[in-house]
Amino acid sequence: MIGAAVIGHWVGPNERDLPDPDEYIKIDGSRVQTHNGRLSFTFAEPMEEVNYLDQARLVAIDHPASADIYPNERFVANPPFPEFKIITAQHSHPPAGAWDDAGHDVLPALLTRDHGYVTGFKLLHFAGFAEPHSLVLDLGAWDSSRPLHLLLDGFTEYFTANSMYAAYQANLAVTAPYVEAQEADGSWKRVVDDMGFPAGLPRTITVDLTGKIKPGTHKIRIVTNLQIYWDQALIDNSAPEQRMTVTEVPLAAARLHFHGYPRADESRFPGDLNYTYENVSLTGPYARHIGSYTRYGDVLPLLKAADDKFVVFGSGEEVVLDFDPSNLPKLPAGWKRDYLFYANGFVKDMDFYAADAFTVDPLPFHRMGIYPSPPRSEYPVDAHSLEYLLEYNTRYQSGNGVSEYRYVYPGR
Repeated sequence: MIGAAVIGHWVGPNERDLPDPDEYIKIDGSRVQTHNGRLSFTFAEPMEEVNYLDQARLVAIDHPASADIYPNERFVANPPFPEFKIITAQHSHPPAGAWDDAGHDVLPALLTRDHGYVTGFKLLHFAGFAEPHSLVLDLGAWDSSRPLHLLLDGFTEYFTANSMYAAYQANLAVTAPYVEAQEADGSWKRVVDDMGFPAGLPRTITVDLTGKIKPGTHKIRIVTNLQIYWDQALIDNSAPEQRMTVTEVPLAAARLHFHGYPRADESRFPGDLNYTYENVSLTGPYARHIGSYTRYGDVLPLLKAADDKFVVFGSGEEVVLDFDPSNLPKLPAGWKRDYLFYANGFVKDMDFYAADAFTVDPLPFHRMGIYPSPPRSEYPVDAHSLEYLLEYNTRYQSGNGVSEYRYVYPGR
């Protein structure tokens, strides 16, 4: 999660990325069960990153079973970042046709979420980059008097600060996905400059085309040079579902501890990671950012609000979150309940060309803009923040020993 909140990434000479620190992810209600009267979630870090988790929330969305709900989420390159709203879809359907830029029919790959992705574009030697490629979708018949949304499910094989720097030296820049519509004369006109893309592992993004394409337009084209793999494409042209109940599920407990490194399975498709939570190695092939992390144990007070008092944790560690559903309303007949899990914070990896890539400090904060901002960004220290630092961030890590740089799973 919060992949769009990465900090310090090199994006050009004297330029760093601007992070988007919050994200909502839909959790299908059928996958959620109570355990000891609580709804429990785990926010885990299986990779070589340091996380600065500031707030965690769970929101219950009750709605007619005939509708689906989606958070308005996607990774966009620059502000304005997506505002929070809930997109409802009642009659979503696959496109009438879909083709890659070579004219191949790729509609069968986009009909269901089955980890069967649209491929065929040529990969470059720079991580996350590909030759420019496009996906053409036939919208079929649609009503211009109602909202028009794309619901796109897929994952992104990320570029890195290192690959961005290498690509720049080869005179190559990122082409964020944009949308073109086909005009009556067959030409293409850009209608969305930055469509956004999935922030890492498989998830659904929403693209609002309402009022952006002319009535009667059938074909649109998504163009990019990033390694984005689409699994499903749906079109929704239904009127918004107004009947909906939104209820906050209070966070009752939060604990930070070491879990280990769950086994990653890429057998479905390279980059489409599936972790087996119960099968863990206590060591992993990762270094650690040097600095002061949050001590293990109760971290509930740190996650109640987005206030720059972070739970700071690294690879192999996790925050276990328990939410209290006891005050949720009874579902009306014919309704269902889904959830939105919300996280607010930042994340930093260890790319050589990322800013301060090997240390926990300097701590980020929400008003900083880019990380670190010129002149150098400084975490604001007052009496309250100093108390937080001295009480919670007392677990100093100086990096892993070489003997730890490997996975050791049970039975191997």
